[in-house]
Amino acid sequence: MKPLSELPVEMKALVTATLLFLGIAILTALAYLDLSHIGSNGSPLLSIHDIAATYYGPGVGYVTLLSLAHIHMMGLSVIFFMVGYIFVHSSFPTRWKAILAVLPFFAFVVDVSGWFLTKLNIGWVYLVLFGGGTFVLSVTTMILLSLYDIWVRPWTQRVIVASGQRETAS
Repeated sequence: MKPLSELPVEMKALVTATLLFLGIAILTALAYLDLSHIGSNGSPLLSIHDIAATYYGPGVGYVTLLSLAHIHMMGLSVIFFMVGYIFVHSSFPTRWKAILAVLPFFAFVVDVSGWFLTKLNIGWVYLVLFGGGTFVLSVTTMILLSLYDIWVRPWTQRVIVASGQRETAS
């Protein structure tokens, strides 16, 4: 695949639609998480206590956790790969592309590990929060940076070239 900024407009449209759709899917998942976990401590807002109540003790059984982990890992691996594959074709530094592309995979393993550890000890709930927050943040960052590289970077480079400055000044 060509660098994102050099794609023909039809590929830019396809990649943009894919990234926006996956972004909406993440927002939908966050809304579901919020609505399905709130209320266990009497507050209308999602709290760390609500998340802990889901996983600690008898809240959810091990078989259910295994099923959820399996389903989430199978589905999210495709999302992480798609977003990562697009992002590694951006013009950002290779080190950052490598780190951000693999970060959601590791972060989700931390998240799922937190589910099982919280079942044993409520103090591990912060691992769930850290892992989940990290994978959402890393995927969101890749989506936004990829969209920037597709649509904004080529425009700013044309403006720089048109103004007579060096093309590499972007």
